[in-house]
Amino acid sequence: MKKGFTLAEVLITLGVIGIVAAMTLPMLLANHREKEMVTRLKKVYTNISQAMQRAIVENGTPNYWELKAEGDSSGALSIQDKLSEYYIISKDCQTDGGCWPDADITKLDGTSIGLNFHNNPEYATFRIADGTLFAFRIVSADCTFTVGTSGALSSVCAEMYVDTNGESNPNRMGYDVHKFYIVKNGIYPAGLVNDTATPFDTNCLNKSSGLGCAAWVIDRANMDYLHCSDIGWGGKASCKNIFNYNHSMGM
Repeated sequence: MKKGFTLAEVLITLGVIGIVAAMTLPMLLANHREKEMVTRLKKVYTNISQAMQRAIVENGTPNYWELKAEGDSSGALSIQDKLSEYYIISKDCQTDGGCWPDADITKLDGTSIGLNFHNNPEYATFRIADGTLFAFRIVSADCTFTVGTSGALSSVCAEMYVDTNGESNPNRMGYDVHKFYIVKNGIYPAGLVNDTATPFDTNCLNKSSGLGCAAWVIDRANMDYLHCSDIGWGGKASCKNIFNYNHSMGM
């Protein structure tokens, strides 16, 4: 005589599977989205760094690019023009607006950070073929603005923001939107070990502004600051990793 499962047993099993799936699926989807954002940001950084080096070889360092005063629109356009040569541009908004969504960028906790790149003449903007958005703003015409204790971070010319998934939500700093510094010799992500303007501990952890997350994402290849607060450059590299790195992303 063959034994099998009763209808009640099958239904109970399916019910348990459904409950487990309902509990784990959102976490799996969130983890997948975070990995996708990490991959996109690392790609953006690789490409823009290469573009910057080519622009320096062909045009000299940015302090010779006629950047003019802080917030000057013509200076922002000069940086955009130099870097856009190495991309396939799908929309060039310059300082007229229209590339970025008409909405405030939010902090990691979802509140407004007070930045809107849609129609701000201080920012030159463009969109490339894969949808990534760029915004550039001058902070020092002679590239002497200081944001950290290292040599490179004392030669900042401009700030750059990127949105790795284009106009799609959530338009959140530290998630799909990230900050970079354009300095004399290249481009560096905000939140580096020696960054005193937007340090990781106070501008990324604990659902803060998100301005200091880019360096962590690129170097550690995770967004675990969204889930735990006991990670940092001198300690844990992830929520589950207690290994203390011997190197940190610095200058």
